[in-house]
Amino acid sequence: MQFDAILKPKKANRQKKPKKDDEEILDRFADEEVSRLREAMLGAAADDEQANRDKLPATNKLKLLPQVMEVLRKQSLSQSIMDNNLLEGVRRWLEPLPDRSLPALNIQRDFFPILKRMEFIDSAVLKESGLGRVVLFYTKCKRVTSDVQRLANELVSTWSRPIIKRSASYRDRVVPIAEEDSTERTNERLNAILARAKEERCYDPQKDIGTYTVAPRTSASVMKGNASVDTDTVRRKVNAERLRTLSRKMATRA
Repeated sequence: MQFDAILKPKKANRQKKPKKDDEEILDRFADEEVSRLREAMLGAAADDEQANRDKLPATNKLKLLPQVMEVLRKQSLSQSIMDNNLLEGVRRWLEPLPDRSLPALNIQRDFFPILKRMEFIDSAVLKESGLGRVVLFYTKCKRVTSDVQRLANELVSTWSRPIIKRSASYRDRVVPIAEEDSTERTNERLNAILARAKEERCYDPQKDIGTYTVAPRTSASVMKGNASVDTDTVRRKVNAERLRTLSRKMATRA
């Protein structure tokens, strides 16, 4: 009993550290961890670029990939990832190598799904890290696999919504309706096109002859053409007269 009595005051006199101090310590540790990882990512990217120039296997990023993914998956480190611009390292890893080859497929397939889950990425983060340009490149590059390109397109669509003020919900999307005046103008243009087409379909060559105050001079080729037409007319009349004569003779014999 005396022992308990002695310990009780000591327990009561114990002072706990303020919770705010504990949070600051944890934040500092998180910042240091993310900052070290960022430097390691940039170093691995530089080493792989040099190895690519030297025609050697670029494997430094692949060796560091498990450690990078472990940090990126921790939602508690989201603030530290933003504050220390860890996404700059992600951008460097996704960039093509000096020979224009894409990074390892493992890196692409690990990074794009995790980026899609990072809801804290906004225009400021994209501008600081330069990540948006690389993801846009993956939407256009023909050498990117279909699954990675689909995720890249989804990321671009998600990141561009705040810029163009488009909601992700289909219920919020507004379908534009043509105004009455514009509809009338469209109908007028359509009627004019249809009327013109009808005129062209019923084309009268006599309209293009025109009127003259001075008769045009007839060329030799035109005169020759007119002579041939007159000859054909005479020949048809002669043939018709012969046919009528033959018909009368046959009727008389009958």
